[in-house]
Amino acid sequence: MTYTRRNPEIKKPRRMRVTVPEHAGPHVRLVFAEMARQGVNYWELEGRSGIQKATIKAWRYKNVPSLTSLESCLNALGWDLIPLPKDRVIDASILEELQPIADRLGLTLGDAVQFATEIAVGLHSKPNMPT
Repeated sequence: MTYTRRNPEIKKPRRMRVTVPEHAGPHVRLVFAEMARQGVNYWELEGRSGIQKATIKAWRYKNVPSLTSLESCLNALGWDLIPLPKDRVIDASILEELQPIADRLGLTLGDAVQFATEIAVGLHSKPNMPT
């Protein structure tokens, strides 16, 4: 088919691609990576999270998000922001009790601490038990 000025080629809608900034912090890179993975554009994230598009775009180069803004965007993308303790701040007696469990499950101690934190936060909830 020949395209002319009166019969122009139908252009495909341009898909907005979100790229992951290299020099941003890891939490900000996570937001942009999830936006790209899920195909969410800035307008959609603004609508879901309540954070303005200009604010989110400014995180790429010059601004640092507040904890509230970051958590709002991550929640809108289906993520939770959970503080995870390092091995060095956990009491030694707790680590001693956690080590056999980690060994039995074939986990490193750091992974066992992460898993225990996720259980405490409620990410791994028990199925409804019959009463």
